[in-house]
Amino acid sequence: MSKEKEKRISGIRQGQNLRLQQRWLTGKLVYNLISWNILLRIFLFLNYLVYPEIGTSGAKIFQLIYQNGWIVTGMASMIALITWIQEDIVLYKYLSKKSLGVLMALRVFFAAIILLIVFLIVSLYHYHARLFTNVTEYVLLIKWFFLNNAAFYLFCVGILTSLIINFLKAIHSKVGYEKFLRIISGYYRTPREEDRIFIFIDLISSTKYAELLGHRKYSAFLQACFNELGLLEIKYHAMQYQIIGDEIVLSWSASKTKNFRNAVDFYYEFTDQLNTKMDYFKKEFGVIPKFTASINSGKIMIAEVGTFKSEIAFHGDVLNTAARIQKQCKSYNRRLLVTKNFAEKFREVSFGYQIEWLALDRLTGKQNPVDIYAIEPQEKEYLSGLSYRPEVLERDDKKNLA
Repeated sequence: MSKEKEKRISGIRQGQNLRLQQRWLTGKLVYNLISWNILLRIFLFLNYLVYPEIGTSGAKIFQLIYQNGWIVTGMASMIALITWIQEDIVLYKYLSKKSLGVLMALRVFFAAIILLIVFLIVSLYHYHARLFTNVTEYVLLIKWFFLNNAAFYLFCVGILTSLIINFLKAIHSKVGYEKFLRIISGYYRTPREEDRIFIFIDLISSTKYAELLGHRKYSAFLQACFNELGLLEIKYHAMQYQIIGDEIVLSWSASKTKNFRNAVDFYYEFTDQLNTKMDYFKKEFGVIPKFTASINSGKIMIAEVGTFKSEIAFHGDVLNTAARIQKQCKSYNRRLLVTKNFAEKFREVSFGYQIEWLALDRLTGKQNPVDIYAIEPQEKEYLSGLSYRPEVLERDDKKNLA
């Protein structure tokens, strides 16, 4: 591929990824706004049920809240916005390196500071007239506003709300969106049959690299490789199933034809991104990572297994076949091997790729031979990571040139 075309593809991808990051950040802001508004109102409503007169004869801060419902919305939205700016924009890189326990502690600490700031703003709103007439009285009123049981209660409610929201965020980040909703609902307590796509992506010469780098540096090397996965998983709607040492397994629902394209695009964009960082890997580790992959699709069973530590497990021949095909990449000297079942469905969205039948192979541990295909990007049409529709490619290309 020419340097000019590589630069063109890179420019289009950067534009797409930037828009994706913007949508991702917007989604997190919306989540914060909705979560804070709903949870704060629930806690205040429960408090009202216990003590119905609190809005008229309770502490001044409760009277203020019940007289003007928009104050709750304003408080919740202000907390959500400040939290979003702090955690997802300003301190995102710093927080992403922390363990789950430290992350939760820091988020609660930040929430406490934000709550104090918001309370101060509310008190300014309520007592602003005194500020310009009697400063001494104003300071006393602020102290009274803060140093009372009602303010302490609301502060605790805010901390509890922050804990709930951040706990849900932590679970979501560990299990992914698709698993998260179904784990919460108990969907997988009963084994379910689903039609899914699986890709196994494995590092070439992993044993050699582990011996060469040593276990500490090798671990840092794998981290650097897999740092590219997060945005790609969002971009291609992938569900991360497992990372086992130097191998990652991802999955998609096979009910959507576009997911067959997503699986192939995911692999090639992942390897392309690693190629753009060759100088970094060579300088930092002395080796350049290369990954091969295999894809299969079909019916599997999904169940939540384990009692004290449960996880979602996939069972079926689809995974076994994909894992065994992946080991054949070296034998056929190909980067991406797929099964016949996947190749036939991928043909519908194969623009920019060529599909080649390689062999009817009798894989280790399997009684029946398996048709193995290779999928490679076409040199003239290669725009992996973009849409497979020509009109969209042309549109994005024009935007990039403009």
